[in-house]
Amino acid sequence: MDLKQLFANTEKLNSSEYELGAFIKNRITSLKTHAANNLVGLNIKTDFNYASVWFDQSKISPVIDKFIKYAIDHTEQKKTITLLITSNPEYWQIKITDFENKKILQCYKCKNWQLFKRKEELEYNFAKNIFCKRLIKMCNGKILINHSSHTIALKFPSKDSPENVHQHTAIQIESNPAEERTDTLFGKDSQKRNSTKPLVVLADSNKEFRLYLEERLSKDFIVKSFENGLDALECIKEEYPDLVICDIMLHGMYGNELSSRLKTSGETSVIPIILYGSHIDTGQRSKRESSLADIFLYIPFHVEDLKTEMNVLIRNNRFLRKSFLERIFGKKFLEVEEDKISDEENYGLINQVKEFILKNIDKENLTIDEIASELYMSRTAFFTKWKALTGEAPKYLIYRIRMEKARELLESGKYSVNVLPEMIGLKSLKNFRHKYKEYFGITPSESIMKKQ
Repeated sequence: MDLKQLFANTEKLNSSEYELGAFIKNRITSLKTHAANNLVGLNIKTDFNYASVWFDQSKISPVIDKFIKYAIDHTEQKKTITLLITSNPEYWQIKITDFENKKILQCYKCKNWQLFKRKEELEYNFAKNIFCKRLIKMCNGKILINHSSHTIALKFPSKDSPENVHQHTAIQIESNPAEERTDTLFGKDSQKRNSTKPLVVLADSNKEFRLYLEERLSKDFIVKSFENGLDALECIKEEYPDLVICDIMLHGMYGNELSSRLKTSGETSVIPIILYGSHIDTGQRSKRESSLADIFLYIPFHVEDLKTEMNVLIRNNRFLRKSFLERIFGKKFLEVEEDKISDEENYGLINQVKEFILKNIDKENLTIDEIASELYMSRTAFFTKWKALTGEAPKYLIYRIRMEKARELLESGKYSVNVLPEMIGLKSLKNFRHKYKEYFGITPSESIMKKQ
């Protein structure tokens, strides 16, 4: 990218929220090679544990990189540069202390030399780098040099102007019969949603980081946080949240085990899970795979990235749940008049039917008569009741659930086509292939390829 292109891309700021410590560590990591080539060490000190700041990463990163590179280039070999990172509600800064090499001043130009004798700390700008000079102005940044204490600081505001801030569209879960039915049929009969905000369970044994995340997420989500994996599991089974976020390292139960338990339980398998941890080594890779989590984020991660993944998972999950109900119980199921499916007794009946079929899905000769018997109803009474609740006859109910379960198992990537028929109660492989193609319009093998 040439200079003209770079300038063309700096017309507008698009700021997002970042955890300052994680962001600076990432910048330092990218400069480690440059420092090593100059035989210079880099060290970081902060006056905070976690700090949230707003800026445009694409604009501010080149300025920070250039600032640190200048320091590296003007430091004697085998010495270490200590970067002091400080933050408060108004501004944050990177300060280099005890800097003795005066040649670094050639990299900067004082904005007002007339104040040189009257002020110890003066504002400077980049002397020759036009691009960084423009970027630091756009970001409302300052370069401050104190000649008496030999410090050089790069300073920025903690919050950006509202017009520059990238805004996520917060998810609002509407209060209507269709949403309530979807919630109830995938959760507990006793669960009642009392807010339009999605419910999120957060589990992390690091109290400071957990409280930081809870604070950053609470504007758009109802967050219930735990330091113990067992406590989180109990809450999830009781509350049935829209999303679970957890660290791998938890007290009571590791995060990967918590995730695995949720994903292998018929009651909670549909709840989306975000698992996070350090960069994957051999052990972490195994934990990530066994966890069955929907998303794995590496520490450090940015709050904006987390919010994006949360929004995508919750939206997709709610869409898939509705689609599943329409495919299994008929397209009119969620449109049935509210007074026909409003009491908990009816919800319980539908849940019983769904759970009974899934529990006995490997039985080839499973019939509607067995379902009616499980409910202590005659076949005729069950037929009439089901038609009233879902808008259609129960004739194809077992068939649909078999097919949907087959697709779920295939797309998990854990099972081959050959073992699927017996798992869903269709003993003949040829018959299974035929019915799958008839139902979905593609073969089982094509379904696997499509998912990949």
